[in-house]
Amino acid sequence: MKKYCRKHLIPFMLFTCLFAVIVGNKTSVAGQSGLDIEKLAYAVQQQHGTIIEWSLHTRELAEQPSQEWTVARLKKKFPEWEWSFSAAAGSETVTGIKRHGHIEEKIKAVTADNRANLASYVSYEIKGTTWDKSMAKRTGNLLQSRTELIFKQKPVVFSCIKGIFNDENDFGRSHVKEMMSSLLAKEKEALREEDFLSISAYSSLFSQSLSLPGEEMNLQIGLRKNDAGHGTYFTVGTPILTNEY
Repeated sequence: MKKYCRKHLIPFMLFTCLFAVIVGNKTSVAGQSGLDIEKLAYAVQQQHGTIIEWSLHTRELAEQPSQEWTVARLKKKFPEWEWSFSAAAGSETVTGIKRHGHIEEKIKAVTADNRANLASYVSYEIKGTTWDKSMAKRTGNLLQSRTELIFKQKPVVFSCIKGIFNDENDFGRSHVKEMMSSLLAKEKEALREEDFLSISAYSSLFSQSLSLPGEEMNLQIGLRKNDAGHGTYFTVGTPILTNEY
């Protein structure tokens, strides 16, 4: 039952975005400019959280990406990438990967058979394991240049940070409380268990949001105990987490 609740607590939603108003507050991350993930990283670092992985993910629906995004065209636009092709029940996927330093980039063009009731799409993801000011600048430049080449319209950018709080007794709850305050976030719904916490919230600091029945949200925070030892694993993302935690 717990696994069912965790998996289905928040639906996997994409592409509906609204502009939010950025407000100033000396005790918050409101002064942070640039990507939304920079605000998340700042809030995490203020709580002495260790960042294990960060990622930015975008995608755009397409009727027939295999025709528009042929292997030849992808290779021409990104000649230094490693390209592969795979097929599964009801879909075909062309994947390109480029690794440089602590960064990995990935493009996927998925063509779905209409009879399989699946969506065709093109996606771009960039992820890494270290984060600082130089990485933020580099990531911002890559994201802008890649999305301009790949997508027809400006896509929704899903930001995510995974890491660990090294507290032994608090299960990270005090850190989450401080992060929510720093991000000027208001809780919308939550699932609280002894070894698991999931919070959905809204903050005016982020550039995108998703519409829920009767309200908006653009921040999710998840906590779970580290079964292998001390500390608490956390996952934080905007406008919604696109993976399980």
